Amino acid sequence: MDSFDSTLRSRGLERLLGLSDDVFAFAITLLVLDLVTPVIIGPATNASLASALVLEWQSFLNYFVSFWVIGMFWIAHHRIFSRIKNSDNGLITFNLLFLFFIVLVPFATRVLDNYESIPLAVVLYASVLLAASLVSALTWRYASRGHRLIERETSQRTIRWLWIRTLVAPAIFLVSIFLALVNRYLSIAAWLTVSPAVLLLDRRFTKQINKRSSQLKGT
Repeated sequence: MDSFDSTLRSRGLERLLGLSDDVFAFAITLLVLDLVTPVIIGPATNASLASALVLEWQSFLNYFVSFWVIGMFWIAHHRIFSRIKNSDNGLITFNLLFLFFIVLVPFATRVLDNYESIPLAVVLYASVLLAASLVSALTWRYASRGHRLIERETSQRTIRWLWIRTLVAPAIFLVSIFLALVNRYLSIAAWLTVSPAVLLLDRRFTKQINKRSSQLKGT
């Protein structure tokens, strides 16, 4: 009975991951569909097309940022679920809530395109990212607490590091909300620092692990 239940949970995890990848792909597709073909006023020439494309630079910037953000969330999702071995109703609920906010990113991007000069548009966008990153962090917290859905061999040190790692993005997105009230480009710059910040944290953790291993070997 236990073996049968474990098989069902494993299959449930596969379906959950399949749905998640589909939603990520759908969200990225929605982003590119929002890009508007430039309108040329007057004769259609290379120069007029180039001018029309330049006028759409804001939309291209928002597309790039949103693509980057969704890709970053997909990588984080993949990293978390690579350590999760089973699923239950709680995990499914957290994942659905996370995907809910991922699908909102194209909508928030559209609002940003149409009302780029209004701080509230940037705050809305940053709030969606904050909500998605918080749910992502709580998903790991739920799955790892008491080794609920992860391997028993996973050390508390690793669990704690991944918990801290998942909190980096929410902290930056929260700060970006206040930056939006000053300058929208400060917010955009903040969003793009999430990946570098996480990489720095990874390097620091790796150095600590290597240092600890060296100390153990030396004793």
